[in-house]
Amino acid sequence: MMNNHSKRFAGALAVAALLAGGCGGGDDGGGAANKGEWDEKYGAVVKSVSDDIDRSVQALNAGQRPVVLSECTQLQEDLVDAKKAVPVPDATVDAALRSAFDVTTTAVATCVEGARVASDASIVEKAQREMKVARDSYTKAQDAIAAWT
Repeated sequence: MMNNHSKRFAGALAVAALLAGGCGGGDDGGGAANKGEWDEKYGAVVKSVSDDIDRSVQALNAGQRPVVLSECTQLQEDLVDAKKAVPVPDATVDAALRSAFDVTTTAVATCVEGARVASDASIVEKAQREMKVARDSYTKAQDAIAAWT
């Protein structure tokens, strides 16, 4: 039999589960109704992630461990903000951006790990491969944004 404390705890868990299920994006692109509104709210941060990917790749390729850690950490932070841009009012852009965010999330985690464990070349090489996939996916998302009318 549940007492009052366990009922409150169960209720709090239910609320937390509902809130957690809503994470990962704004509501309807943060309330944006069209491309202009969406771009005004999220265009800069989405572009920042693209720039961060490029800087992370450059640092990885140059083998600059402190710069890799700095750039990948910045990418990780900007990615959190950029994810608020989904869902996007345009289904094609939404799908492309979600895909780009997914592969970039994977790549940035490996990148940060590679910077922290610089003695393991296989992790750095994996980060380079994953960042290439992230760059390609993000380019497709940016092309979809540009084609959105």
